[in-house]
Amino acid sequence: MKKAIAVLSLPLLILLTFGLAFPQGVVTGLIIDAKHLQFTPSASPKILDEDGREIYGSSYLDKAWVEKHGIVGYASNLSEAKANPRIAGNPLVVKALRVTGANNRDLILSYQDARKIRELSKNLNFLDNAKVIVVVP
Repeated sequence: MKKAIAVLSLPLLILLTFGLAFPQGVVTGLIIDAKHLQFTPSASPKILDEDGREIYGSSYLDKAWVEKHGIVGYASNLSEAKANPRIAGNPLVVKALRVTGANNRDLILSYQDARKIRELSKNLNFLDNAKVIVVVP
């Protein structure tokens, strides 16, 4: 009996871990909504938390990857961003709080969103593969 429970427990654990218990499923990318800000798109923006600590930027990626794909993609609205194959599936959508840096080319996210992104990136590779889209004005 104990063996049967142990055998059934593993598949149940796998199902719970990979999304059946969580309707949102596995996060496949990150969309940052900055359309309400005076953000200036650039080749290498940084994404920071409210303390100015970097959440994401060029230092997180291989140089060859950045040269080929860019550090982020850009979209003019949320629908376009969600349809982009770069983050297709189930992206996490967050709203930037404000801009910073030279020429307003870096974005600041809330503590809560920064924490969520950092936690997700421990187990998922969407940041490593530059699966990030910024919605611009």
